[in-house]
Amino acid sequence: MKKITLLLFILSISLNTYAQDVVWSDNFDDEDISDWTLIDADGDTFNWGDLFQVTDALGAPVSPVSLISRSWQTIALTPDNWAISPAIDLSGASGTITVEWITQVAAASWDLEKYSIHVGTSSDTATLVNATTSMTETLGQADDLGTPTNQSLDISSLAGEAEVYIALRHWDTTDQDWISIDDLTVTASTLSVNEFDSNSFSYYYDNNLNTLKLESNTNALSSINIHSVLGQNVMSKSLSNTSELINLPALSDGVYLAEVEINGQSKTIKFIKN
Repeated sequence: MKKITLLLFILSISLNTYAQDVVWSDNFDDEDISDWTLIDADGDTFNWGDLFQVTDALGAPVSPVSLISRSWQTIALTPDNWAISPAIDLSGASGTITVEWITQVAAASWDLEKYSIHVGTSSDTATLVNATTSMTETLGQADDLGTPTNQSLDISSLAGEAEVYIALRHWDTTDQDWISIDDLTVTASTLSVNEFDSNSFSYYYDNNLNTLKLESNTNALSSINIHSVLGQNVMSKSLSNTSELINLPALSDGVYLAEVEINGQSKTIKFIKN
C-alpha cells in the first residue's frame, strides 16, 4: 500500500528532558477492526469499515488503506457513524499526551465532510460526545486536491487513566463523498532521569533517501531493533558508533517502531516509511 504521508521526526533526549513514546497505534493496513466498536446511529446500514480504500472508475486507489465512512454511495447519505477504539492504557503515561491522525477527503468540490474526534474514559457515545478532549471540524479544501492532512489533539488530561477510548464520528453532512482516517497514534512525553543516562540522543528519518540517522553525543550506539506496528521484527542490527546512518529500502511502506540501545539503556522511537 502506497502511503501518501511524509514524516520527518526529530527528537532530542537527554538527562531530565522529555522523551516521546508510542503508547498505541492503528494504521488499518490489515483491514481488521474487530476490536473496534462500530455504531450506525443514523440506521442507513452504511458505516465505517464498509470499505478500507476508495478507488476511481479505473480501479486505481485515491485513498490509503484506512478507516473510511461515506456520505454518498450511489445515493445521498446523511451519516451519523461512530467508530470507537479498543481501550488504551494510559496508566503509565504522563506529561504531554497526544493523539495524532491523518484525514483525507475526495479530490472534488463535494468534499465537505464533517467529523468529530472524542477521547474519554468511557466507550458510551452519550458520555464521549461531551468529553472535554474533543475536536470537531468540516474538512474540504479550496483547491479540491484531496491532500492528506496531519491532525493532532492534546489529551494530557487523561494521563494515568487505565482505560481510554478514541471515538471517531462522521456526521452532520450529506451528499458529499467520503472521509478517510489513517495512522491513529497515541504518544506520551514522560520525564525520566534514566533514559540513556546522561547521553544526548537524536534521530532523523529521511523519507526521500529511506534512511534513519541516529546520533549520540557521548556513548556509542549499541543496537537497533525495528518492528512493524503489528509486532513483526523487520530488522535487527548491531551498532558501534556514536553516529549511524541506516538504510531502509527493503522495508514496506508503513509505521515502524525502533528500539535503540545505548550503554545498556533503550528507547523506542517511531517513524513512517512511505
